[in-house]
Amino acid sequence: MTSYWNDFPGIPEALERVSGIMQDVSASENPVISDGLTALFNGDSKLLRPGLFLIASQFGKPQEKLYKLAAALEMLHTATLIHDDVIDDSPLRRGLPAAHTLFGKRDAVLIGDYLLSRCFLITAEYTSPQNAVDLARLISIICTMEIEQNNDRWRSNLSLRSYLRKITGKSALLFSLACYAGAREANAPKEVCYRLRRIGHNIGVAFQIIDDILDYTGDQGLVRKTLGNDITAGLITLPVLCALPLDNSSTLQGIFSRETFTAEEGAAIFDIVRQSGGAEAAGVYAEKYTARALKEISALPPGKNRDMLEILTHRLLIRKQ
Repeated sequence: MTSYWNDFPGIPEALERVSGIMQDVSASENPVISDGLTALFNGDSKLLRPGLFLIASQFGKPQEKLYKLAAALEMLHTATLIHDDVIDDSPLRRGLPAAHTLFGKRDAVLIGDYLLSRCFLITAEYTSPQNAVDLARLISIICTMEIEQNNDRWRSNLSLRSYLRKITGKSALLFSLACYAGAREANAPKEVCYRLRRIGHNIGVAFQIIDDILDYTGDQGLVRKTLGNDITAGLITLPVLCALPLDNSSTLQGIFSRETFTAEEGAAIFDIVRQSGGAEAAGVYAEKYTARALKEISALPPGKNRDMLEILTHRLLIRKQ
């Protein structure tokens, strides 16, 4: 775990417990699973989702089971990352070789499936039936959005609405569930749970937008992946959509006038986004969703938990990795 949470009282210690639970629950005598998960769990992860879960839970009554549920949430997230890397053929994950580059795509997918099974095992034992249903629905939405994204590769006529729908399904819903389930499992008041769900949604959308921006403008050493991965994989993200009206050369308009684009045109798109200010324009959207999250946070009961959420939201907006 990184030093990301050092300014958040009690959270680093809690996340150390979560990390230990993840390793214990997912332990396997199979060397492929064991080696694959050791590499993943020893990576430099921020553990954002379990961190949000635990902060949200402090608006209710602390319970031992919450650490296990936070671990299940991160295991679900890790499983989706493994599958994403296979689909996108991404060589790196958190600055280290992705699982499929070490063990092959078939074994990588099975490692991800194994993690999902352990996630469900924890959930079935420790959460409420409704939260188990919510988790199952979330996984189905993530899978559906992944399929839609895969079908939309190399399509140049995508809309802002389509983009926001995909990142909500692939990213923001997990942030939203983390905040909502953490509070709900700790028996926080209903109005606080619902507010935290909205906070998680807005944080998640802003987080993914910034992720997409960093794919064009980030420091490759900090981001720990090759820049331009999205467009190389044929994915149109918000910086491209924002660059469209800013492109004085009309190259993007020409590309977007057709249904598909080529790999060569993808390289041109990458340069145009960087030169036209498309990434900076996309940042305005991230700021909008961050402002929504901060407005909701300000209405939470005052105290250190609210303060931590506010600090975290600001930190996610200005991040460089």
